[in-house]
Order: sequence, then structure tokens, then C-alpha cells
Amino acid sequence: MAIAQPMAISAKEPGGRCRSTLSLPPMNTPDPAGASSSQTLTLRELLDDEVLAGAELIAGGAGLDRAISAVNVMTVPDIGKWVRQDEFLLATGYPLPRADADQGQLLTDLHRLGLAGIGIKLDRYMPELGQEMIDVAERLGLPLVVIPERIRFDDILSRAFAIIVNRQASALAKAQEIHHSFLAITLSGGGLNELAGSLSGLLGDASVVITDPQGTVLGLAGDEAPLIDLNFMKAESADLLRLGITGLHTDKRTGRRWASREIRAGRLHHGFVVAVEAERPFGEFSLVAVGQAAIVAALEVTRDLAVGAVERRFSSNALFELISGSEFEAAEYASLGSGFGWDLERDIVVLVGRREGTADDTHDTRRRSRLADDRAIEFWASAVRSRDRLAAAAGLGSELVAVVGADQDVLAVARAVQDEVAHFTHAQYAIGVSRNYPGPAGVSTAYQEARTALRLGPRVSGSGAVTAYGDLGLFRLLAQVSDEDLRAFAEEKLGPVLRMSEPERSEMFQTLETLIEHNMNMAEAARHLHYHYNTLRYRLAKLERLLGPFSTSTPVAIQIGVALQINEMQKILATRPT
Repeated sequence: MAIAQPMAISAKEPGGRCRSTLSLPPMNTPDPAGASSSQTLTLRELLDDEVLAGAELIAGGAGLDRAISAVNVMTVPDIGKWVRQDEFLLATGYPLPRADADQGQLLTDLHRLGLAGIGIKLDRYMPELGQEMIDVAERLGLPLVVIPERIRFDDILSRAFAIIVNRQASALAKAQEIHHSFLAITLSGGGLNELAGSLSGLLGDASVVITDPQGTVLGLAGDEAPLIDLNFMKAESADLLRLGITGLHTDKRTGRRWASREIRAGRLHHGFVVAVEAERPFGEFSLVAVGQAAIVAALEVTRDLAVGAVERRFSSNALFELISGSEFEAAEYASLGSGFGWDLERDIVVLVGRREGTADDTHDTRRRSRLADDRAIEFWASAVRSRDRLAAAAGLGSELVAVVGADQDVLAVARAVQDEVAHFTHAQYAIGVSRNYPGPAGVSTAYQEARTALRLGPRVSGSGAVTAYGDLGLFRLLAQVSDEDLRAFAEEKLGPVLRMSEPERSEMFQTLETLIEHNMNMAEAARHLHYHYNTLRYRLAKLERLLGPFSTSTPVAIQIGVALQINEMQKILATRPT
């Protein structure tokens, strides 16, 4: 295909002098060398063109299928300063070295610079090619061509540049055509699945998957088996960012070719588009098509994120009104939830989830964290609503909150939601669960209970567990007392030990906790601590001098046990986010 309008290209010799002016043919001019569907021009195709009729390949046939990006003319011996990657170099005998060894070294240097081939017009300065030059060209796979004297270099330049530019124009037009076809899907309301389907059809029913940065499938088309074989649909290994792979590749195990492009909007990474070829091999424009799909996917993902952010903000605001205990009339509560499909006029339980661990506080990390939090809210809401379609689910800061119906196994629901969110986000989440309350008036109280269960869960259930408020035991009562009163009580009962220096303080606390845990059974406590019996008796005596006769007085033992629980609870709350 020729270009749309005539175009002039000025080719300059080294030193800046204008060598020739090329007038390219208009669009309707036939282009035999460009009849191929290839985006690039190879040396083989150029040699087959009529402009090089009579040219003879002497050596280096292994490099004939290499693409040519430009054509240059050698006018000075030190041409290496002006040689570019993938150029076809034209030369007469005049600037070439005379010695055979120098000629071989020149070809070696030019090959190292990425030269695609060299065409020489023999003359009185070089009436024939030296055997050293021929041998080196053959060894390097660098095409060495003898050009008849009657062929003008300007004709070769004109023809090669015309083909290269016209094919680039054709490639650009094809890329635009693909882009517009994909863009039409988004503009007409189609989603990522439809985009994946269109790309699959364009690539001969290729397997196509569109993922987010964590490998979660956002769009899918074609046979899933090749994608699974290449690990693109396995959440535990589908993070293509970690692999750092984009482009066109061949899988060594299956022999299938696959292409991937990053979905990026500005500096934000949103995932990948991956295609694996089917029965029909990938063509010249396969990678272009995948790249255009990634561009349109970025528009779709960005739009979804913007719409989702608005919806999440409204639903979060509504849920915040509920849990903050705003004094609405019953009708207002019903109206508040009906717009989001929530049923608040039933017995409810509140779930509060939070991601375990903290991230580095860098700008890029915070930005990625916000995107991850947005995704987590989506997965949380989807997981909750798939098990209770009338539930309320939203994100409040770093917390994931849900109001579900009490007429089900809420703990089982919480664990299923926890597993699903962890699977898609590749992160561990802890969940606190409240007691049953009549809604919507009980939502605020239930939220505080779930939040308390979440904060105190590590002590009761371990890290990253589902903890019910009713299972908190003594913590459940202590949570109702002000922190000031709790600290005062703990200081009153444990003050002498609290004021000890380390490591003695930790050793005394360990001994005290073990004695109470084993009901003051000295033998069992000594075995548990791996202490000698007399060592434990000595420590018990010291503790009783400081804290009172807790080994013989049940009231004193109870008070010290409660103080120990308060101390443990305070440590938990001090290390948990508020």
C-alpha cells in the first residue's frame, strides 16, 4: 500500500551534504514489494524487486530475512560512525579497504553495529571481492551482494524508502482500524469480555485473558486450556508484573506462541492482556492487535474504577450513617438501604474485616495500596452479596464492613468471604463478627462489637482469623470499661512487676501467667516452664511478696488474673490500627 500523499525525503551524506531528494509515489501507485502483508521490508524482498534486477548474493544468505529499517551509502572509510541498526549499506570499491584482512575486519565491525547487509558495486578500485570478505560474510550471516554497475544507488534508495514508508503507513492504518474497532466496543457499552472476544476472533479464535495486576481474570475468551497451561489463570502464579514479560514469545513446553501487553493508564498499571495462538498461527499484526486491546482495556478499566469509586463513596456514606448511630426514622432507614438493594428491616449481624500487615509508606506504594484497597472493596462486596443478596457491604477507610442477615450461619459466611477475598487479593484478612441485633437500630452497636472482636481477635483466635464477639470471653467484659479504669486497675494489681526492668519483668510475667493457667499446680507449672521445682518455689515466694498471697487466696488470684488479661488486651490494642 502506498502512502496517502506524495512525500519528499532528503537523504544526506555524512557531513551534512544533501545526497538526493526522493519523491514517493501517491497512494494508488502499485507497490509490488509491499504486496506482502508484512509490516517490514526484508533484504530478500528488496533483492526480488525489479530495482535490483541482476544483483547477485555472494555470501551471508542466512541473514536475508532480516528486516531493513533504512538504506545508507558508504562514502567514507570510517562509515561506522553513521551506520544505524538494521540498515542496508551500499558501497563502491573506492571507500573500502584494499587489504583482505581489513575488509574482513570492516564486515565484522559493521555486523557488530547491527548492519542488515551490504551491497557493493565493483569498479576499478575493487574489480572483484576478496575471499576473506566472502568468508567473513558467510560466517557472520551478513548478506554480501554484488550490484550491477548499471543500477543507480538513487533508484535503490528511492525504492527502498518508498516501500518502508508505505508499509509503515499501512501498518499505522491497520493499527488505527484495529483500535477503532476495539474502541467502538467500549463506546457502545461493551465490557472487557466483549473486548477479549473481539481480539480472540481477530487472532483466529486465540485464547485471550485480560487480568488485573494480581492475575485476577477480568475478561476471558476462547479456550481456557492454553491459558491454564501457561499459568495465566492460576492466581498464585499469574502476576505477570513479577515475570516482567511483554511482547511476543514462544512457550518452550507447548510450542505455542503467546503475546502480552501491559494495561497502563499514565503511570498506573492496571494489568495485562494475554493471547495464546490457536490453530491459526499469529500473523504480522497480532502483537499490534494485543497492544491496541490493552489501550482500550485501560480506558475500560479506568472508567470502571471511576464509576465504582462513585458508587463506593455513596454506599460507604450510607453505611457510615448507619453505624454512626444517626437518629433516622424507620422509614428513612428503609429508604437509605433500598437504593442500594439492602434489607435493613430484619435481624442483622455486622462483619468488619481488615487486611493483616502494613505496607511501606512510599508514594508509589500508597498509590498501589489505594488501588488494591479499591479492588478489595469490590471483591468484599461481591463475596458478601453472592451469599446474601440483601446485605449491605462497603469500605470505610481501611475497614471492610458488611451488614448481613442473622438467619444463616454467619461464621460460615464470614469464613467463605474471607477465603474469597484472600484468593483474589493475595492478602490475608481478619474478620470480626458481632452478635445478633434487630436492624436497623442495632447496626451501630453491632459495628462496635465486630470492631472490638477484630481488634482483640489475635489473642482469642490467632492472626488472620474470624473472631466472634461472643467468643472473646473476659475480653468481652473488659471492652466495656474505659481504658483509663483498666490501666488503673492493672497498675494497682501488677505495679511492682510492671516496674521491673527487662528481662526480669518478662520472666516474672511468664511465671505468673503459667502458675494461674495451671491452677497453682507447682509441678505442672515447673514442667511447662522447664524450671527446677525449687526455682519455681523461689519465684512464687518473690511474686507473693510483691502482689499478695494469690496462691492461697482465690479473690487475690482472680484479681491478678483479670489484671493480666487487661495487660494483654492493652498490648493488643496498642499494636493494632484504630
